[in-house]
Amino acid sequence: MHLLTYNGKASSDFGVVISGQDTWKKASPDLERVKIPGRNGELILTNKRYNNVDIPYQCGIIRNFDVNYTGFINHLLSDPGYHRLEDSYHPTVYRMAVFEAETAPDMTALNAQGTFTITFSCKPQMYLKSGELKQEIVNGGVIYNPTRHDARPLIRVYGTGELYIGDQLIRITECNSHTDIDCELQEAYKDTVNCNDKIELEDDDFPSLPPGRTTITYNGSIYRVEITPRWWML
Repeated sequence: MHLLTYNGKASSDFGVVISGQDTWKKASPDLERVKIPGRNGELILTNKRYNNVDIPYQCGIIRNFDVNYTGFINHLLSDPGYHRLEDSYHPTVYRMAVFEAETAPDMTALNAQGTFTITFSCKPQMYLKSGELKQEIVNGGVIYNPTRHDARPLIRVYGTGELYIGDQLIRITECNSHTDIDCELQEAYKDTVNCNDKIELEDDDFPSLPPGRTTITYNGSIYRVEITPRWWML
């Protein structure tokens, strides 16, 4: 039997088993087709992004349907917004998803058992769990991106100075113990204190980790750098 975990709770906590036969769907690129008079075919414009993808799960409850179904759906509805979604069909990755809808249950005799389908709207990325592992990078060290997509890491820097992610420069001008630089959220902070004014970015662009090898170098009083790479695939 298979299960999913959403927002910290497993479907098995509610007696729910799942079928994931439709969970291999992939996100589509955001493309625009333009017809130009006098020119055959269409011009394809890319917005350099991918669309959300709807992922459905067929679910079943074989005992205590009323209590388990009500508890499960209430959990899915309890905190609107994106939450971590995992399932046992894809044990090495997770998605960020919003619970979107459920179908009315198809009940058996006496309403003792039932089946239904739930659907999540998922961000296009399937994040590798291996990308959650924090890596300490020595000066001149290399980090290797095993995917085909640029990753937006979380970088923790101890000290001040210049940090190069490949040829992408971050200058840390002030530091109290350490500075966290979240390249996905495009924020710098230390615990709950915003530190955007304590860093300078070349071209105002937060760095990314392209596919393959990236060399990390630093100077000044920086003495330690930790990177959580957040590898992802489609």
